[in-house]
Amino acid sequence: MTLPAPTGCRGRFRGPDLLLSFVLRALLWCALCAAAASASAAAPSRLLVLDNRPAVFEVWPSLSVLSDPSQGATLAEVQARRAEFVAPEVPSGNFGTRPAAVWLHLPLHNQSGAADWVLQFDYAMLQHIDVHLLRAGREPQHIRLGSAQPYSQRSLPTLTHAVALDLPPGERAELYIRVQTATAMLLPISLQRPAAFVQQATSAQMLQGLYIGLSLALLAYAVFNAISLRDAMFAQYAVMLSGMVVFFAVYFGVAQQYLWPAHLPLLPTLAPMAMLVTLAAASLFIANALDLEPRRSRLRLALQAVSALAALGFVAALLGLIDYRTLQLLSSSLGPVPLLLALPVAVLRMRGGDVTARWLVLGWGAYLVGAVCITGLLRGVLPVDFWTQHAFQFSTLVEMLAWVRVLGLRIEGIRRNAQRADNERGALMSLAHTDPLTGLPNRRGLQTALQAALAQSRPDRPLAVYLVDLDGFKPINDRLGHDAGDQLLVQVGQRLRQQVRQSDVVGRLGGDEFVVLLAGMQGEADAMALGWKLVDAFNDPFVVAGKPCRVGLTVGFALAPHDGQDAADLLKRADAAMYAGKQQGRNCVRRGGASPGMTGLDSQVAATPY
Repeated sequence: MTLPAPTGCRGRFRGPDLLLSFVLRALLWCALCAAAASASAAAPSRLLVLDNRPAVFEVWPSLSVLSDPSQGATLAEVQARRAEFVAPEVPSGNFGTRPAAVWLHLPLHNQSGAADWVLQFDYAMLQHIDVHLLRAGREPQHIRLGSAQPYSQRSLPTLTHAVALDLPPGERAELYIRVQTATAMLLPISLQRPAAFVQQATSAQMLQGLYIGLSLALLAYAVFNAISLRDAMFAQYAVMLSGMVVFFAVYFGVAQQYLWPAHLPLLPTLAPMAMLVTLAAASLFIANALDLEPRRSRLRLALQAVSALAALGFVAALLGLIDYRTLQLLSSSLGPVPLLLALPVAVLRMRGGDVTARWLVLGWGAYLVGAVCITGLLRGVLPVDFWTQHAFQFSTLVEMLAWVRVLGLRIEGIRRNAQRADNERGALMSLAHTDPLTGLPNRRGLQTALQAALAQSRPDRPLAVYLVDLDGFKPINDRLGHDAGDQLLVQVGQRLRQQVRQSDVVGRLGGDEFVVLLAGMQGEADAMALGWKLVDAFNDPFVVAGKPCRVGLTVGFALAPHDGQDAADLLKRADAAMYAGKQQGRNCVRRGGASPGMTGLDSQVAATPY
């Protein structure tokens, strides 16, 4: 029989009540599934009649079972013990974890018009499956399946184990199936028409492709942010997500089909090993997400201990020191521990309005439903169907998406902290460079501004450095008091600021001395004109404490680069010129340190508007 190749074979959180209702409903569903499975387990085996109505036949109700503790029984021996086969007294398709081999017997009668059928075992981790097809007048057909076989030797190239059977219409046949595996013995077995099998295989491929594609997108998001933000939470999420992807790639057969087509000795233990990796990273992720240190240091230590124990279990399995059953027991036992440890803290914070805790609890609620299902499957409690097999995958996907929101909140927190730090740094810088009385740059701020302006000065566009000292300030300060003197200094700074351009700098050097920096002068005449403009601006009186007050200015200035390019030297020259003006009668403008090269500039007329 030739089969066509399956296509592609290569709301807002509303609080704890909603979450609790969701979890309880899901757990009730699991319990009902287990009860229904127990009720149907005792049903006697019967002949499976293949007719033209459905395209897929579930064979479990027609199976009978014989245990083989010796694991060495042959087909002939099993046929001789045909009377010892009994109906399986386990949930539908689920023998749990058992070391013994199991023989299954299925009598068939094909009353349909089709001879081509596909026998499928829809659980990829089964290691050894021997299918014996017995038909009257024909040689027995033996097909070997299972993950212990290299992928290239499989009967059909699908995620799970399947074989094409030739069942002539109108004839009866028998199937004897031997199953032995170190993993959980999940046996969702069906007989399907080829078209139905192709459709199911394609859907399975698409579902796993969507899951892996979304997981890889989330993984790229986590790795990018881990590198750019250097935050351990994103790296922990990336490791956690990688472990989940490996687990489901093995569990659903993607790894065997695409990653390790040859037989891999570690394959049976790879799924629980991946769960331990996920658990180790998740414990640290939870500790960081709840920001437990230092207020919850004991809980952080407990989570770190769980992470270390999971890591040790992974290493022991990698070295072959523990078998599958021990590894599965370790991973299933440790799995709920981080949740049980951190959930009380998260619930308390959620009730207090913590948004991060809300998303953590939502993720854990979804995880709890899936964990109950996967534990029930692996322990042989729940029946095997599409929903019980995929519940853990769907729930962990919800958990991962909820925790992406946790990471988004983490990014928001990092940005807020960075903005706060920048604001604080800017405030400290402003305090260090600003005069607290006038709000103008202080000595340190003037030094910074002067250094920057000197770097831009040119001989044809010199920088003018003015040192301004008030005339008559001390008598006003003595007569009206220091508060009035402070008010006058503030008004002086404002008036000086009004006489220059927005790009120019006015600062307070100290006491009643101010500095004005003007770039782009056209020469000494231009600078001198601006100096007199400053002097003339103080002809109008100030009003301090309700009384008019008059102060004058004495201005000294220097030009860069003609008088020098050192900030301290230029201020000294301007200060010397201002002092000379004080000696010569005050209320005047003087230039300090004129250079011979300024002769051509002295005749230029001020042309810059102020």
